[in-house]
Amino acid sequence: MVTVTALLAICIWIQALSASGQQTCPSIHREVVDFKVEYSLPYFQTNKPIQNIVVNRDSTSTEVYLGCQNSIVAVDDAMRKKWELKTGPVDSSDCETCHLCDIKNDPQDPVDTDNKVLVLDPVAYFYPYLYICGNTQHGICFFVDFSSPQPNPKCLYKKEHTSSTDCPDCVASPLGTQVTAVENRDTALFFVAASINNQVVQKYQRRSISVLRSLSTEDGFHKVMDGLTVLPNLRDSYTIDYIYSFSTKEFVYFLSVQRENPFRNNSAFQTHLGRLPISTPEVWMYREVVLECRYEPKRRKRSSLRDIVYNWLQAAHLGHAGKDFAEELRVSVKEDILYGVFTVVNNQGERQRTSALCAFPLSKVNHVIDMGVEACCASGTEQLSRGLCHFQPCESCPHENSEGNHTCSHKATLVSKPHYRLDIFNSKMRDVLFTSVLVSTIGNDTVGHFGTSDGRILQVILTLYKQTVFANYSLGEVEVFRTAAAFSEDSLIFTAGNKMFKVPSAGPGCEHFLTCPKCLTAPGFMNCGWCSGKCSRKHQCTSVWNKDSCAPIITQ
Repeated sequence: MVTVTALLAICIWIQALSASGQQTCPSIHREVVDFKVEYSLPYFQTNKPIQNIVVNRDSTSTEVYLGCQNSIVAVDDAMRKKWELKTGPVDSSDCETCHLCDIKNDPQDPVDTDNKVLVLDPVAYFYPYLYICGNTQHGICFFVDFSSPQPNPKCLYKKEHTSSTDCPDCVASPLGTQVTAVENRDTALFFVAASINNQVVQKYQRRSISVLRSLSTEDGFHKVMDGLTVLPNLRDSYTIDYIYSFSTKEFVYFLSVQRENPFRNNSAFQTHLGRLPISTPEVWMYREVVLECRYEPKRRKRSSLRDIVYNWLQAAHLGHAGKDFAEELRVSVKEDILYGVFTVVNNQGERQRTSALCAFPLSKVNHVIDMGVEACCASGTEQLSRGLCHFQPCESCPHENSEGNHTCSHKATLVSKPHYRLDIFNSKMRDVLFTSVLVSTIGNDTVGHFGTSDGRILQVILTLYKQTVFANYSLGEVEVFRTAAAFSEDSLIFTAGNKMFKVPSAGPGCEHFLTCPKCLTAPGFMNCGWCSGKCSRKHQCTSVWNKDSCAPIITQ
């Protein structure tokens, strides 16, 4: 018969074995991804921070033109300097644009040239011209023939047609300028959006919105429309920050950030989209709508989460969607889609470290604009404002139900209701600030490429229901610049500080996948496989490269 003492001894022995086993055979936990892995990307370095870029695919080989303070640099597809043009300082003998136009600089004008505008001729295969506009010399422009081995700048300025109050050749504002060039009836039109104040307007006048046509004599511009300008009493208190400009077959669009109420300095910030038709670029055809990127939690009663309006546009890109994402958005793969990365900014202008991504199909945006103008002009009891009180005197919509009478719609109009889309990331990007965005398609996938304020690149497969981050790596510790561009079908251009990087659209490599299962389940376009205990691409493997199966592993 077993005694109580023996039973106690057996229990103590079992407990000791259990404790010993826990110490010698712990559960095995392995990280599957390491986003701290460093990648080396091709880059080009300039002497000063890069302010502007434009990619030229119409030359014999793809080139990138970089705007830095006091210089324009052409870089070939191998990331080597092809030529350089000095644009400042204006009192320097090395400056190649400073003494071409017979302009006397005022003593209070800047000496160093910030190259605010870089734009290619819309018919570059016939006219291989790069247009350059800086903040010095009253914001005038120059152009160079980029097909020349060492281009010589030519001045776009007619002194005899210019005065301090009327200067059609004064384009760039020192406060910021966006320019989109389009072809219309064999003519190059330049749609210009400039941030202005009283000083910019009073001295060699520049307008907020204007359209210019290059002269056939190639020595200046002609004003196609008188333009829109912030009213005199608001110019020093109401700032419009133009973020991005782009064109489609029918319209040119401007994206800006500004306050909701031009008469209240503490009103909320909003993102606006302005639109002008290419065929009729007249003031009375100008339209605007407020764009909002929102997060709306699905379970409101059971959650402490609240609705969020991401009101400040950080960067934008006009692109398309791959087959899978287009089906989710219920649009065609040929649909033009405006992608924007937003953040939250309070009334004091302080940004939160949080980001959202919204996709705006342009057909829907145009429909909202047209319906907004119709609501203003159709009969009704709702009192609506025509808006744009910073450009024109405030007035209410007339609500004219007059078939055949189009006078109501012949006036610049702001759509009364904002147009919103929901954050694709569903409010998950809460500790990152996106500063740049490009969206490309690889096969049926839609891939977002995002630059961040701390110098990183995130690359994500986009869907409405699940986003796959397949790469997250550092370009350095400097904020990624807003302007980015597609370089080729498989590479993109991002800039940070004084470096321009060529970023592979399929990701920089596979080394950040630490386990075989994670490696082999990476997106197919990354071409990852397992090689000697590491994830790599086939050309990097010196032994057996396997992308089909993994050996069994002990997990516990």
